[in-house]
Amino acid sequence: MMINRERISFWARLFAIGLSVIFIGSFVLFGIGSNVSYNIFDLIGGQDQRQTQTSGGGIEEQIARAERQVEEDPGDAEAVTRLAALYYQAGRLDDAARVLERGRERSPKDPELAMLLGQIRAQQAESASGEKERRRLYAGAAEAFAAAAKLEPGNAEAFLFAGNAYDAADMPGQAIKYWNGYLELEPRGEQAKAVKERISALLRGGGEGGGA
Repeated sequence: MMINRERISFWARLFAIGLSVIFIGSFVLFGIGSNVSYNIFDLIGGQDQRQTQTSGGGIEEQIARAERQVEEDPGDAEAVTRLAALYYQAGRLDDAARVLERGRERSPKDPELAMLLGQIRAQQAESASGEKERRRLYAGAAEAFAAAAKLEPGNAEAFLFAGNAYDAADMPGQAIKYWNGYLELEPRGEQAKAVKERISALLRGGGEGGGA
């Protein structure tokens, strides 16, 4: 599975799940993930309100506490995830990406941090102003997902997301490579048909440039 349920708190798991939903949803154009019908705000909204009531303080106070926790123990992956989730909720995607990147430097063998970083980068790409920047951010997302796939070779979602991001970064050779990895793990998976169709479309279009 993508997330270590024993280590990451409940509301931080919602952060990860919600980002997965947003990321898959961004590829509806290709028919991949088109069955998604909810978003992170539905997932987090009510739960976060209750979390604030029990922990005390608004989002900025929670961010300040989480920042202190990360400063005290930069290698604590759960603290890093919590802070990234709070930054995300506050609309501070750059800060969320920054703290996850630093977390990965401290915990390079943690696949969950790599997955979360990839999803943040993908969402940054969705709101990028120029095509060049969008592709750069998707390439960064793809690298993070590819790292997660290497660390956790049985994680089908890591391969699927890496393929999606490489495709969006206009690196079809790499996209096909990781999608094939997904198909090896999930030959009858929920997204298998759409992935096969997208691979066929890229091959028909001669799309073996970019990251091949």
